[in-house]
Amino acid sequence: MKLCDMHCDTATAIYYGHKKLASNDCAVSLEKAAVFEKYLQLAAFFTSPKLGDEEGWDAFLAARQYFLDECAESEIPVLASSGELAAWDRSDSRAAFILTVEDARILAGRLERVEELYRLGIRVMTLLWGGETIIGGSHNTDAGLTDFGRAAVREMLNVGIIPDVSHASFRSTDEILDLCEAAGKAPVATHMNAHAVCSHSRNLTDDRFLRLVKLGGCAGVSLCPPHLAENGAPTTSADPARHLLHYRALSPDAVGFGCDLDGTELPDDLPDLSALPVIAERLRESGLKETEIEEIYYGNVFRFLKDNLPE
Repeated sequence: MKLCDMHCDTATAIYYGHKKLASNDCAVSLEKAAVFEKYLQLAAFFTSPKLGDEEGWDAFLAARQYFLDECAESEIPVLASSGELAAWDRSDSRAAFILTVEDARILAGRLERVEELYRLGIRVMTLLWGGETIIGGSHNTDAGLTDFGRAAVREMLNVGIIPDVSHASFRSTDEILDLCEAAGKAPVATHMNAHAVCSHSRNLTDDRFLRLVKLGGCAGVSLCPPHLAENGAPTTSADPARHLLHYRALSPDAVGFGCDLDGTELPDDLPDLSALPVIAERLRESGLKETEIEEIYYGNVFRFLKDNLPE
């Protein structure tokens, strides 16, 4: 089995915990990834809400260097182009990472930092996380993008960083999709479950999912329990399977995983990365064929990245 996962917080977790990428007590390690024939992970650098915008920028730079050093120590490639992605897929290398940022407020009002992030290897940016920021309104607000937030999205699209609508308010999401449509570029929802299955403010409505798909995007289902089931109900592998199947019924080629490992509590039978094949069992029980399951675990996200990473 292969896996392309669009969101984890492991890069930040190992930096603050002074842990190794190869083997650790986090939800993600190279040791745990060994259950997969191929493992491609989008690794997010998250800025704690305890940090100011400028402090967040400095923390990002430090965490990025720590993560790159860990990847180099284990001879794990960090990919930044569609050509590198295709070459890795053909190679004997089992694991690879693509760098992302979660919470674009680390731009701190400096538009030139978008291009700097691109030079530093960032290829996806989750624009918002919580509250109202210099970028705009997150899922727990009714606010849209600020003037600076709109300029930042335009600059991301210009330089080649994919905008991620995860954590955005409905209004901010609509505005990000508008900007992507105007530029003829694809957005993504890296870790955003189906609102029709669980009506959490973090989840994506069907109409927005279909619009994202029309623009060439895809959505990754997360394992965050409050985003999987209503009213704090206990969750298991059956819950992400329900979200995957709902998205798949709307658009079979635009759904995959964005597990949010090391960024959330997890369902009872999914303690870490190595347990993810359990969800495949739930999908088999629903009647999906092996080839259809492979597309959810790997093919759909791989194609999205190959089509939308810079050459």
